[in-house]
Amino acid sequence: MEMELKDIGNTPLLELATLSVNGNRVFSKCEYLNPSGSHKDRTYLNIINKLEKAGVLKPGMTLIDCSTGNGGAALAWIGRLKGYGVKIFMPEGMTEERKTQIRTYGADIVETPKESFLTGAVLQAKAYLSENSSEEFYYLDQSNSLLNKDSWRCCGKEIVKQLSAQNIVPDFFVCSIGTGGTFSGIAEVLKQTYSGIKTIALEVSNSAPLFAQRNNLAFNHRSHNLMGLGAGVLSANTDSGLVDEIRVIDDVDAWARMKHFIASEKIPIGPTCGANLLMCDEIVQAHKCKSIVTLFFDSSWKYASRWDGFYPEYSEVRHVAGRNL
Repeated sequence: MEMELKDIGNTPLLELATLSVNGNRVFSKCEYLNPSGSHKDRTYLNIINKLEKAGVLKPGMTLIDCSTGNGGAALAWIGRLKGYGVKIFMPEGMTEERKTQIRTYGADIVETPKESFLTGAVLQAKAYLSENSSEEFYYLDQSNSLLNKDSWRCCGKEIVKQLSAQNIVPDFFVCSIGTGGTFSGIAEVLKQTYSGIKTIALEVSNSAPLFAQRNNLAFNHRSHNLMGLGAGVLSANTDSGLVDEIRVIDDVDAWARMKHFIASEKIPIGPTCGANLLMCDEIVQAHKCKSIVTLFFDSSWKYASRWDGFYPEYSEVRHVAGRNL
């Protein structure tokens, strides 16, 4: 049975028994169970609904945005159901599964040169928009539209409700940041509800602008294999005031942690979820009797064609094949 827009959200909050050691309890919001297989369904449904309500979007328009894959698939699926054309600007070298998914939903993909990664995709999308009628095309700009962050307040409220049903008060919220909307929207709600919670944001070590800013370091974007994180810019949706601590995660380690988790738990999560698990591992080893909340962003099937973690288009990315898991 084909899923509908109403199937977005209300995802399970799963307790991760194998991580719950030293009296700690770890819970993950299973966003990979959204219809297109990622958390981005929430983002685009909210953005489009709010722009429709404001009279900005009209049926038949073509919606444009930039993505490494998850956002593009979510927008393509929602756009098809709502009657919009969709055009996704995507850096070359992304997984075949995500490109196929986007095209299956009827959207067009414009692959942009790898050298500029997402920044190049953004520039090309804006150039395309400047050459075409604003009455027919609209650039959603998920990275800078604060409707992105707004999308995640609802998820934060779901987490509060699910924790309250079990009489749990969380001590930590752990979440990797790409655009930052997911982290910021949820963290805002959790901080309003739980005065004692500590929020930990994660960046990939090869591209960590917030970590560099906090530690007075020079920032240099380098290639990595955690697509969806580390675009090389600090998005407007990353509210640094909500970040109690910023940590960096190695991309190779995140892939290894994902694979270990899938093998032991049979839960098909993607590599950025492995980044969240690494931080949860650290917390449960360093503390006792704490409650930790994190997210599973997307699904492992989206990475099958790059299962060794190697993106040859991005030569700085390290190969993870043969690593002990």
